[in-house]
Amino acid sequence: MTSPSTYVTPFRRSLLKALPLVLLLATLAGCSSTKSVPPGDYLYIGGDIKVNSTAPETDTKALETELAASIRPQPNISFLGMRPKLWIYNAMGGNRERKGVANWIKTRLGEPPVLLSEAHPDRVQGQMINRAYNNGYFSPTLEHSLDTTSKRKMARVHYTATVGKQYTIQHIQFPQGNDSLSIAIRETEPQSLLKVNDPYKLETMIAERLRVDEILKEKGFFFFDEDYLVYHVDSTQNNKVSIYIRVKDTTPPKALIPYRYQQVSVYTDYSLNDTLGDTQPPVQFKDYKYYPDEETFKARTILNAVFIENGDLYSRKRHLQTVNRLMDLGTFKFAEVRFTPRDSAGLDGRLNADILLTQAKKKSVRAEVQMVQKSNGYTGPGITVSFRNRNAFRGAELLMLNLVGSFETLVSGDSTRTSGLTSYEVGADAELHIPRIISPFNIRISNSMYQPRTRFMLGFRFIDRREFFQQNSFNFEYGYTWRQRATTEININPVQVQYSKLLNATPEFLEQLEDRPFLARAFDQQLIIGGNYRFVYNTQGIPGRKHQFYISPGFDGSGGLWGLFYRVKNKRPADPENPNQFRGQTLSQYVKLDLETRYYFNITDKLVLATRLLGGYGLPYGNSTVLPYIKQYGIGGPNSIRAFPARSIGPGVYNPIQSLNGENPVAQSFTYFDQTGDIRIEGNAEFRFPLLDPYLKGAVFVDAGNIWLVNEDPSRPGGKFSGNFMSQLAIGAGAGVRVDVQFFVIRVDLAYPLRDPTYPNGDRPSSGLFGTGVLNLAIGYPF
Repeated sequence: MTSPSTYVTPFRRSLLKALPLVLLLATLAGCSSTKSVPPGDYLYIGGDIKVNSTAPETDTKALETELAASIRPQPNISFLGMRPKLWIYNAMGGNRERKGVANWIKTRLGEPPVLLSEAHPDRVQGQMINRAYNNGYFSPTLEHSLDTTSKRKMARVHYTATVGKQYTIQHIQFPQGNDSLSIAIRETEPQSLLKVNDPYKLETMIAERLRVDEILKEKGFFFFDEDYLVYHVDSTQNNKVSIYIRVKDTTPPKALIPYRYQQVSVYTDYSLNDTLGDTQPPVQFKDYKYYPDEETFKARTILNAVFIENGDLYSRKRHLQTVNRLMDLGTFKFAEVRFTPRDSAGLDGRLNADILLTQAKKKSVRAEVQMVQKSNGYTGPGITVSFRNRNAFRGAELLMLNLVGSFETLVSGDSTRTSGLTSYEVGADAELHIPRIISPFNIRISNSMYQPRTRFMLGFRFIDRREFFQQNSFNFEYGYTWRQRATTEININPVQVQYSKLLNATPEFLEQLEDRPFLARAFDQQLIIGGNYRFVYNTQGIPGRKHQFYISPGFDGSGGLWGLFYRVKNKRPADPENPNQFRGQTLSQYVKLDLETRYYFNITDKLVLATRLLGGYGLPYGNSTVLPYIKQYGIGGPNSIRAFPARSIGPGVYNPIQSLNGENPVAQSFTYFDQTGDIRIEGNAEFRFPLLDPYLKGAVFVDAGNIWLVNEDPSRPGGKFSGNFMSQLAIGAGAGVRVDVQFFVIRVDLAYPLRDPTYPNGDRPSSGLFGTGVLNLAIGYPF
């Protein structure tokens, strides 16, 4: 028997055999890298910088990083010493002109050699000297040397910098005049970014000008600009500087005084060809002039989004907030505030503000045929007909009416799992979004750039699960949504009502429910009266960030307040035998907590490591021993653990196929409804990279997770959450491609299970077209 220490796996044996080939390819790639380098020139393979200092306290590493940013150009992309794109360029003819496919491959997949003659070390040295000055290192010396080999025709540039002690700030003086501008600038001094004894840095001084300008814009200085501030720097002292902040002598007189609004006017039907003027008497609403009338928009609603008033000092924040709020109403294509001084000289400190609004199309109808793909695994064609009215009641209300219909089937890539269930669904819903907070209290969120909304939603669905049951469901929601800033969004629905009723259940379905009491309670006639809350923090919309986050906690509950009222009224606690009721209907009682977090590490602008962690906990209480079926968790599928079909994992280590022990086909099909739970833990990691830019991209991924029950269910042994939950995680991994054309993404993923908790050793028997693999076709990224 071979000992574990000496046994070589087939995978390792293959690597050992391939190693000489890899080394040979690397050698050939290195030789061919200089094929297109002209005679007398070299392939530029990069540059580096070494900083020496006469002052021991100098942070040379930080300065090296700063100066290295000046090194240009970037050398050819390399990987393990090989330059694949340069190799492709040379293989497709190099500098020779090519046509057809060869030219396309050379220009799209390859890149020409970066030459030493393009590096221009003298220019780079000049830029490094400027960067050293900007960071307080005055009178630096820069040198460079070339590291070339005529045999390999490659060259590297070595830069060496020598600096002294970094200069620090000894004294700061703000403008000393008694005019309104100098006084306003001096008032900003306590929050100054410039501090005595801090290092001299140009970027801090630039940021300080922007800070002062931002504050002045809130104090009415409409015509002021940060370029009117200049710095006088005295560096004659020993490694110390004195900084004097002054206003340019050439600053226009208008920039020296604050401005107030004289008259604010609103034009709700403006077009680019219009000439402003009092062609007809306006509607006078408070101090505003409102044109042309209120037949299209009520003045009160539009002016709720306006935050500039007669007599107020000009404020850039209020100006931008007004434009953002008006655009966020959704009824205008363009919104602009045009400011003009009251008199021709513009020196009396008065502005007229004209708010110019161009209306968007009010009504629209859209029909959409799509491939419906739900998180519960049902897939099939569907149609949605939508009607939108962006100004339903002359108050910028958004009214949406939707009719939906679909035919779906539960498709599985694993013959050991359920497949072939069919479903028909038809429904209608109406949503009304009102651009203000409607509540018993007078609430106006005035510090946000975005328009808060009140939302009403009423919907109906009819579902026909063939060979099982039919179901009617009604739902109503009333709540609020608003964004405090670009990265945060809050959704609160204090009223949520859902009612579902089982119809025309087949005898086989009812028989299976009798055998599964817990699941039978989940399918009982359900009435949900409660509310929900969700907070979203998302930095994905901020360009240029290396680290991006998405964090979204949520809460959902039912039966709390009504249950308390019912107990007090009937003077007895609720239990499954004496449930809380509302007009004769059993009331569901539960609380659910959810958390979704995502982290995106943008290694470059095209290489991304995306991760996600999902957690959920649902607790039934009172007269409920199980969550309603529509509120339970399922796991697996193209947007979850991709190595397993939808809802084919868990709960826990429960295996519905093994537990059936040869039962009838109806019972086997019924296992789909068994695999839901009250607790969910799921994690995903995906590395995304380009294949054929810009439209074809690739990914490799790994997924893990499971669901569990809060209470023991005898019909689903092994399903209750326990302390060894980590050993019960399902794990899968795979690779995929994405066709990304900006407005939609088609995704194909092939994933293989690494561990299936329903089997003792975690290994599933091989089956299907791809062995144990599951092929997923989906729209959009998984997260």
